[in-house]
Amino acid sequence: MGRNNTVYLLVGQRGSGKSHYAKQVIERQPEISAVSRDEILVRLFGSVHMSPYTGGQYFAQEIMYRLLRRKLSTQTGLKLILDTWTGYSEERRSLVKKLRQYGATRIVALYFVTSLKTVNIWFWEKPGIAKAEEMKARQGKGFVFFSKDAPSHDYEFFHENASQINSDGFDKVIRIDPKKELISLI
Repeated sequence: MGRNNTVYLLVGQRGSGKSHYAKQVIERQPEISAVSRDEILVRLFGSVHMSPYTGGQYFAQEIMYRLLRRKLSTQTGLKLILDTWTGYSEERRSLVKKLRQYGATRIVALYFVTSLKTVNIWFWEKPGIAKAEEMKARQGKGFVFFSKDAPSHDYEFFHENASQINSDGFDKVIRIDPKKELISLI
């Protein structure tokens, strides 16, 4: 008899509502556990926005893997939401393989199909993000600056790279519109 552990992997571009959705699900279904790479980054470095040259993202990812390995290898009947970046099919396949090695018996992709209009709003509401045209006024205040069309580029790029998500090794792929009703993961 296996551990019967299920991992729900949040899949979507920046600003699609993944983290907010996960918090809402956990508030309504507190028996669900969560691991968030972004929360690890904030706890360690105070922000998710940092230079890729610092290695902070890799350090946080290693901590995330240790947490996942410990939870999945020691618990039975675990239901866990995993919030981490998976922009490419190769990343998702590699993560699915690793999760199975750790003890996940079922892996479900919660694929966010948030509208571009909504992503454009939510992206700019994220803390620490500002438009490049605001750089002069906000420089030195801890912001990361993006071109005004960054959410659109992200959206197109992400969904093109996720077009084959059904072949990434998931047991199930559920398309999520975070502006609609929350699904029950129990």
